[in-house]
Amino acid sequence: MAIYKEAYQEIEEVVGPEYITDDPAIQDSYRSRDLTIVMPANTEQVASVIKICNKYQVTFKAVSTGWAFFPPGQEIVYMDLRRMNHLIEINEKSLYAVVEPYVISAQLHAELIKRGLHTNMKGSGSQCTALALSGHGHLGYSTSTGDRNDLATEWVTDEGEIVRLGSLASCGEWFCGDGPGPSLRSIIRSGGIITKQATKLYHWPGPSRFPLEGTSPSYYLNPFPSNFMVRYFTFPTREKLITAEIKIGESEIAFELMGFCISMVSSNISTNNEEDFANLERLTKLTRGRPGFMVILAGNFPEDLDYKKAVLDQIMKENDGESLKAVEDDKNVEGTLLFQCTRITGSIRETFRAGGLFSSVMIEGQRYTQHVTWLEEAAVRKRELMKKGLIVMDDGQQFGWGEEMGQLGHSEIFCRHTTEPASWNAVIDWGKKTNRIAVDNNICIPLSSPTMALPIDEVGPLASNYHIWYGKLKKAFDPQGVGELTGFSLSGSDSSARHTSIYDTKEKTAKRVGGRNF
Repeated sequence: MAIYKEAYQEIEEVVGPEYITDDPAIQDSYRSRDLTIVMPANTEQVASVIKICNKYQVTFKAVSTGWAFFPPGQEIVYMDLRRMNHLIEINEKSLYAVVEPYVISAQLHAELIKRGLHTNMKGSGSQCTALALSGHGHLGYSTSTGDRNDLATEWVTDEGEIVRLGSLASCGEWFCGDGPGPSLRSIIRSGGIITKQATKLYHWPGPSRFPLEGTSPSYYLNPFPSNFMVRYFTFPTREKLITAEIKIGESEIAFELMGFCISMVSSNISTNNEEDFANLERLTKLTRGRPGFMVILAGNFPEDLDYKKAVLDQIMKENDGESLKAVEDDKNVEGTLLFQCTRITGSIRETFRAGGLFSSVMIEGQRYTQHVTWLEEAAVRKRELMKKGLIVMDDGQQFGWGEEMGQLGHSEIFCRHTTEPASWNAVIDWGKKTNRIAVDNNICIPLSSPTMALPIDEVGPLASNYHIWYGKLKKAFDPQGVGELTGFSLSGSDSSARHTSIYDTKEKTAKRVGGRNF
């Protein structure tokens, strides 16, 4: 593959020769020989590179941190935003922080807790960008979702126009994502690149630093913070679990509520594959296959924590919730879960279990009972694949979390395939059947990888014809289609959430003159 020689030279003039390359040795570090790697330093350079891509009709892709997937074989200017790594401001009075795309959540979190503050972090992990755009996570119960935390934003469109949203446009401040005039916060999800963004901050009741001891990956907390409590409860039926979750949401006592299946707990407290499988077997026996969730309480003062404990105890008593002694009686386990699930450091362990690659289906919404039932049916079919030896073993259950004190639910189920074609094909078939059931029964519009997705012209009409509106937005903001890339990025991994184009663009008919291999 090659891009226009002139395009390469013009981009080189913008970023400097040391920040653009098509060296195969560098390409291999990005897992593809189909890239020209560019590292812009600021918003103006990003805009200039995009304008050059439009001039030569070359596709660009921008990624900051996290997990990114895209197919090879396309002409791509791959913008690695790692030089844009500045934590610009922490405003303790107005409760916001301003970051560039390569600031990761762990970096921001470490600075915030020194000031008694914290923020929403994506479930994909604290190694992902701290930009607020998109991203559901463990802390969403008390901090809401990423897309409700974004404030003023600096955004470069797919044509290279620099747009400043919210209060940044009107007074140069970062405190508000809207006004004056119509909001553009949903528009920026259609493409372009976010180069700076403010995110909301919240009160942090914990220590100014985690008292970690040990060596990676065997960390533990010493001492365990006295104003926190972590518990894992199991229930005789899924209906009682759901009732308990609703009651906890109504009482607003939880700092975090994670609908962990037991394999997720096992992954978080284990340091290697062998230990993981041993813990999974041990915990599965202790829970007897009952569904469960993890809850974290945080007290602002001793009486506050005591009250929350009393309410939690009453809810568990009414719904036959049984505390898992392996968590309750072991401060190391409790401390590990507290650290992993407030710092969000266990996502890689949870997702890539023991040699398995994952595919998943997930949902978001308020009809939680229907969602849980739908995913439990998917779990039954998943266990059939495990019995046949087609996928990596776990406890076969779904997981998820509550957000906004239970007002919003997010649930997922992983199916971990191996490198064998039969395994991959079985998982794809499983995912398509699961998605089909969701749509046919009006349960939800499921979220999944393109390989499992249902046809857009079939799903779109069920969701206010979003595919038509999305196409119009892309045509307006990206008329040449250079910002498009067939593929997807996981939550939190990409500073510019991309989707598959569904409108036609002009054929790229300009004659190639010279060129460089990707």
